[in-house]
This record gives sequence, C-alpha cells and structure tokens, in this order.
Amino acid sequence: MAYSITKIADGIHAIDEDRFVQCYLIEGEERAVLLDSCAGGGEDFRSSILSLTDKPIRLVLSHSDTDHTGGQEYFGTPMLHPAEYARYTSKGGRGKPAEPLWEGQAIDLGGTRLEAVLIPGHTPGSIALLDRAARRLFAGDSVSDSHIYMFGDGRNLRAFIESMRKLEAMSSLIETIHPAHGTPSLPPEWFAKTRAAAEMLLNGELEQKEPPFDLPCKLYTTGEVSFLYEEGA
Repeated sequence: MAYSITKIADGIHAIDEDRFVQCYLIEGEERAVLLDSCAGGGEDFRSSILSLTDKPIRLVLSHSDTDHTGGQEYFGTPMLHPAEYARYTSKGGRGKPAEPLWEGQAIDLGGTRLEAVLIPGHTPGSIALLDRAARRLFAGDSVSDSHIYMFGDGRNLRAFIESMRKLEAMSSLIETIHPAHGTPSLPPEWFAKTRAAAEMLLNGELEQKEPPFDLPCKLYTTGEVSFLYEEGA
C-alpha cells in the first residue's frame, strides 16, 4: 500500500491510501485523534501516522467497514458507537474490544474539541466528528463525491436519508466537510445534494447502470452524487 499525506489545516492531515480511502489525524495541544485506520495497515501506515505527531493518539472509527480498520492494531482500543459493535465484531474487529463513543460525546484534545454525531444509514453506527470551533465535519463514508456504498450488510437507505436531513439542519455550523473517499474537502451544500440524490434513488428516479467494479449491486448517479446500491437496502 502507498500512503500520501496532505496537510488540510494546522493540526489536520489527510492520509490517503492508494487514492482509495483516507483517514485523518487531528491534533490538539495535548492529544490527537486518528479517525479511521485505512485498509492495508502495516508498518508503512504506522510510520506515516507517527511522522505527523509526537502526541498521544486515540483511534476513533467512523464505522467498521474493513477499509477503515486495517491499521488499528497500532493505536490501542478504538472508540466506536455501540450500534456498530455487532458489525465491528463480525467484520473489522479482529478480536479487539471497542470503547463506546455516544452521540454528543466530546473528545477533548486540548484546544480542540471533537463531538460525535450519529448518522446511521451507511451502517447502523456510522458517526461523524464535528469541530464546532473550526466549523469542520469529518464525515466518514456518508458524504462524498466518490461512490457511496449502499449495498451489503447493515445498509439502510431510509435511515441514510434521515441522517442527511440531520446534517442539513446542522449546515450553519459547518464550513467544510472532510469525507473518507474522494475529494478531502467539500462545502456544506453537499448534505442537500446527497439527501436529494438518495431520495431520487429511493423513489426509483435514477437510472440503473453497471458498477465500475465486479460488485453485487448497480450504480446510480445524478452526475454529482453516486451510489453503489442493492435493492432492498
């Protein structure tokens, strides 16, 4: 695996794995959070993260898909919303325990405070992290200008739409969205675009296309927002 690092702002780095998935290191004055741990793991991943900070690092998982849990063994017990525990155990947990991260719970990094926002739909316990002071939302897989996966275990399109409504209602608090796939910085208008596209998908208003990879689903897109979706999700 190849990792590239982009400085988003002071104390914020995106770590991109093979132009496929990215995690984020977010530093405060005293501590740091690593949001997700990419797919491949290995010593290259560990050294990439440790090159960025000498502060204690706490791992937070936005959800339990395996492209977000690959390097977790290097960073202690992860924090995860309890609604995601069953998927974590069956998919990406590798026998490790997790500590609960509840809706509204804040992680104080010293001068930086990250608040958990529960946004089910992509998975039951998907979360985002909100930095109110910096007006940034780290959104995991739920908002992206790349394909949003909505097929397989745990996906729920109706719950996803309600989560997008929730994020839309928070738009005045947010200037920048940082997704786990695609462009690492998006404007808050992306919440409304994503919700509208998901509603079109639910109502059968998007054309069905073949997926770009060999996957058990179809591709549906508005041209801006794309879903890899399986009927019944």
